[in-house]
Amino acid sequence: MGIGIVLLLVFLFAYPRMKSGNGSGDSSVVPCLLPNTPLLQHIHPRLTILVDDAPEIVPADIGLSGCEQALHTHDETGEIHAEAQDRREYTFGDFMGVWEKSFEREGYSLKATVDGKEIVNPAGIVLKDGEQIVLEYTTSKGE
Repeated sequence: MGIGIVLLLVFLFAYPRMKSGNGSGDSSVVPCLLPNTPLLQHIHPRLTILVDDAPEIVPADIGLSGCEQALHTHDETGEIHAEAQDRREYTFGDFMGVWEKSFEREGYSLKATVDGKEIVNPAGIVLKDGEQIVLEYTTSKGE
């Protein structure tokens, strides 16, 4: 029975930390914060989503159900909280995995920018403090 408990603890705490973030949208690469453990990262990028030029709300409490994940939101401002107890570089794909959202939207084309610079692979954006991430969805023509 003792071995089973050890294996369970390894699975719950160590395995998510060992997996590397590849922007795949897999929320398992983003660990839950452990109580009484200091943060090694604390940054706040901001996300804006536009759908045919109309702003879309980024919901509050992404990444806060069940546990407080290292990537989360507190309110509807679009501020992403990257508060981690490790030094790994988290990506925007990691955040979208926590949110359980895809970058693709049927009938729309996507333009992603970081601080005004167009990005081909938004999932691979490494989150940095103060950066402005914008996802612009526009209705696709001829579909």
